[in-house]
This record gives sequence, C-alpha cells and structure tokens, in this order.
Amino acid sequence: MRVTHSLLHAEDLAQLVEREYAVAAPVKVSLLNRGFNDTYLVTDVEGGRRVLRVYNREKYWIRSESDLRFELDLLEHLAAAGLGVIRPYQRTGGDRLGRLTAPEGERCFALFTYAPGAPLYDGTLTARQWRELGSGIARMHLEMDAFQTRHDRYHLDERILVERPLASLAPYARSDQAAADLVELGKLGEQLAGEIQRLRAIGGAYGIIHADLHRGNINIDGEGRFVTFDFDHCGFGLRAYDLVSAYRGPDSPQEERERWAAVLAGYQQVRPLSQDEVASFPVLAACRAMWDVGDWLGATDRNGNAWVTEAVIAKLLADVRKAEPGDT
Repeated sequence: MRVTHSLLHAEDLAQLVEREYAVAAPVKVSLLNRGFNDTYLVTDVEGGRRVLRVYNREKYWIRSESDLRFELDLLEHLAAAGLGVIRPYQRTGGDRLGRLTAPEGERCFALFTYAPGAPLYDGTLTARQWRELGSGIARMHLEMDAFQTRHDRYHLDERILVERPLASLAPYARSDQAAADLVELGKLGEQLAGEIQRLRAIGGAYGIIHADLHRGNINIDGEGRFVTFDFDHCGFGLRAYDLVSAYRGPDSPQEERERWAAVLAGYQQVRPLSQDEVASFPVLAACRAMWDVGDWLGATDRNGNAWVTEAVIAKLLADVRKAEPGDT
C-alpha cells in the first residue's frame, strides 16, 4: 500500500541528528508540529536547543531541491547581515540540506537555530515595539535586495495568489449558493489579478519576501529583540504583501488600527512605500485571504478537506469584497 505522508520516529531522528551534525550527544527529539513540514525540537545533552525540519514532499511551490537551497542561502545571508532570523546549520558533510529515506520516498531535512522568546500573539507590545517590528521588516527587505544565489524560487504572482485558489475551490461548490459565490469570487479575482500586475510595475515594489509573515512566525525575547523564522513560503512577490498580516482596515477596533499604523510608520521610516503601494493593502489583504484558503487546499492529501464548507466559501467572498483600493 502506498504512503502519502509518514511521521518519522523521534528516536530515529535523534540518531540522524547525532550522525549528521556536530552536536553534544545524546540528543532528544520531540515533535513540535505537523503542517506543511514536520518540525521537531532537538535538545542536546547540554540543554542546547535547535529545530529540525523534515520537508514534506510534493508541495506546489517547491519544484526541486534548488528551491530549498534558495531558502537556506537566504537565511544564511540575512543572519550574516545581523538580522534577527534563524540560521541553518552545516552538516558534518559540509552541506546544509540533507536527505533521508521515508516510506513515501526521499525527503529533505535541515537543522536550524532555535528562535528564543515567545510568539508575538502571546504578548502585548508597545507602540514603539510595533514600530520597531515594521522597521525590522523594512531592513530585511533592503538586505534581500543584496542577496545573490545560483538557486531560484517561485513567484507569488496572480497565479499563486488568485487563480490557483479559485481553481482548487471549484470542486467544493456543491450548492447553487456556493456556485454563485464562486462565480462572484472569480469576477473579483480578475480585478485582484489586474491590481497585482499593476503593482508589480512600480519600481522597487517587487522582490524577495518572507510571504507568510504572521505573528506566529515572529518571536520576541526578554530583551525585546525580534526573531523571524519559517521562511518555507519565501519567494518573489510584492514587498507590501509582507506587511498585510498586520494590516487592519477602517472597520477594525481602534487598538488594532493603531497597531497597524505603528507597524507601517516603522517600515516607512526605513524603506518608504509609494502612495499606490500604501493604498493597495485592502487588495493585498483580499489576496492573502485567497492564498490562505488555496494554500491549505494544497495540503488536503495530508490534512483532509472536511473544513472546506460552503461557509468557508461565503466567508472568503465576504473578505474579498472588502478589497476597495484607497481605504488605507
């Protein structure tokens, strides 16, 4: 019987880490989470912590090992520049990317430094800290401009952000209402695609981005330093898209709008956006909503599809309807 996705035994992975990396043995490995990859906490005999990622196979944005090496090269570049990001470890064989044999076939793995602190959603930040977060994202984008590698990566264009999610939703429009919602989503999607193309033409608006920069992928330590991780979705896209997870529209509570204003102000202080980019956040928020549903639809072979209901389609339509440029 064929296997789509296996969960590897923690003790076997501990032996793998001891064999592949210069760590103080024995090590203990425990599962942190399963998602688009399997992520494990690695604790060495001296108490040092690291994170092991075993990459899932057949992800729509990963075409070959070159894409994975792009991510690792980017992290090495950003860490060497002094930015607060996790850093990949070299294997004793000299390569940062390893391969292991699983029941479903070969899978790649990499070991990363541990991101200290707590996720942003666990704490309350001051306005100054939110501005510092925005400034840090801007500095990351500036440093990404200087990044060079022989490897390539995918583009978060209208195909990934709009067209693919809509096509993936089509089989789930099982009622007249859901079908009508999907038709309207298609028409709105055409408008979003046009906006993406227009924004890409703005000088400096497009480049390497993290692409999934929500508060669960950024930690803050006890000294107020931010550490960004999970660059698994990184690629080429609209720079403003990296800010959209923090964006809050005019109908949001005042506290959330003030938080968003602080993040945007911090970013603008380091790397100013054009007026068109600032006005694009409602559109990019709609694209983010589209992408998020499409992203999880791409993992139904591992995580199931029971969550894809008519209510999900209706909620997505309501979110996308908010995409009126100029609301920021």
